Amino acid sequence: MKLSVVIPTYNKKDNLIEGLNTLSRQSYKNFEVIVIDDGSSDGTKEAIRRREFPFKINYFFQNNKGPSSARNLGIKKARGEIIFFIDADIVCSENLLAEHIESHKKGDESLVVLGYMEWDPRIRLTPFRKYIGDYHLAYYRITNDNDVDWGFFYTGNISAYKSFLVKGGCFDECFPCAAYEDTEFSYRLHKLGMRIILNRKAIAYHNHIVDFKSYQNTMLRRGKAASFLVEKVPPLKYKANCQETKNLIRLFFKRIIFNDFVVPVITEIINFLDKLMIPLPKLFYSKIMEYHRVQGIKTGRDRGSS
Repeated sequence: MKLSVVIPTYNKKDNLIEGLNTLSRQSYKNFEVIVIDDGSSDGTKEAIRRREFPFKINYFFQNNKGPSSARNLGIKKARGEIIFFIDADIVCSENLLAEHIESHKKGDESLVVLGYMEWDPRIRLTPFRKYIGDYHLAYYRITNDNDVDWGFFYTGNISAYKSFLVKGGCFDECFPCAAYEDTEFSYRLHKLGMRIILNRKAIAYHNHIVDFKSYQNTMLRRGKAASFLVEKVPPLKYKANCQETKNLIRLFFKRIIFNDFVVPVITEIINFLDKLMIPLPKLFYSKIMEYHRVQGIKTGRDRGSS
């Protein structure tokens, strides 16, 4: 059973090379690697060509079109029966590919195998990073590893039959950024009878450093993408909910605290405390992130109506 590893990348040269090095140590050998360079300007192409790997690398460059377009090109170019998606900042455990293949032996074309992701051990786990790890990768919500909800289609460590991905129509390239494009595609695959299982032994490490301040841009992007998502997946309309409270007192205090002048100050304070490893109630993190998510939703709606 041949496997194609598809890696979209954008200006993550050093992370990508490290990830490719970890693929060199895989116990499973029957695979190819497809790198889709989505418009990088950091010398990614030259960095790959300067190195030798014990597997075939097919490198393709395209102008910056986003992760959906990059993954779709990877699907098109893949020669393997199984396509395994990882991100450029993923560090692979030695049996990662072997575990995915073993899991696929248990099912048919509609089986999708979700691997387990956790922070790279080298990353200092601040209170916020611990919080956002559970927020963004909510494995704790999976109650049955053999029957995983379609919403857990995490493209940082997931594999599926190429034929099934093509049957599902591949990723929607209309999404403006790297957010919810995987969720929308997963919904279509779900409608085709997809079954997701989780293999907790298929471990990948996420080498992506974020802090509370930088993550607000991520929440803005997620908000913008949510406005696109709900148009295509009506059952998820709650993800683009930004309705104001009708309680006048609460609304008054909300407007005083959550505005473009006060929020940046609060963000700096929380970010400073996090670097000092001082934990705060989750409410402090969630309220500021929600503020930026709502701003993103409003921006997405304004763009859609213009």
